[in-house]
Amino acid sequence: MRTTRHIVARAALAVVIASGGVAALAVPQAAVFAAAPPSPTTPLKLKSLSIVGNQQVATADILAAVPFHEGDTVTRNQIDAGAQDVMAVYQKKNVGLKFGEKLKFLGNAVQVQWVIEEQAPQAAAPAAALVVDKVVFQGNKAISAADLTAATKLRPGAPVDEAAVIADQKAVQALYQKKNVGVAIQVVPTQPNNDNHVVLTYQITEKSSD
Repeated sequence: MRTTRHIVARAALAVVIASGGVAALAVPQAAVFAAAPPSPTTPLKLKSLSIVGNQQVATADILAAVPFHEGDTVTRNQIDAGAQDVMAVYQKKNVGLKFGEKLKFLGNAVQVQWVIEEQAPQAAAPAAALVVDKVVFQGNKAISAADLTAATKLRPGAPVDEAAVIADQKAVQALYQKKNVGVAIQVVPTQPNNDNHVVLTYQITEKSSD
């Protein structure tokens, strides 16, 4: 009489991913098999692949990230790698999750169920406020840099926004008008270190009076 042996493997992979965290599979020592499970490299026919618990990420998006589908031949190593692919999808979408996996071995076949418990999306970190690193005046001859600095308010270390730059530009222009000197002013902000520190360069073109 031929007997078919069903081996149920419940590998409760308790994995928590926080946004930006490192995903890792951890199989508890308490995982118990009715008999020795197939080796990590034994070829198995994927009889079924089901996903439960996902709401914020569509099942189609999850399956699209996995390099195997029902009917394919897989190994336990490939199934574990597929679980990592699922975690990567959640990480890209900035959604945390607890990930569980249930494997049921049926001879040379396997049924896979991935159990997902989603967490609230992580808020994106706010961009760092722009800060003045240095203020440079170029082209000024009729008025000294010291006088121009005294007329403006932005100083190194101060937060900067568009309104503050416009206000200082108007202050420089007003000083030139007071000196009765025509001028064209362009303020060029740069971030030489590719961070939140800004260098403000006033490109000043003085116009000689006729």
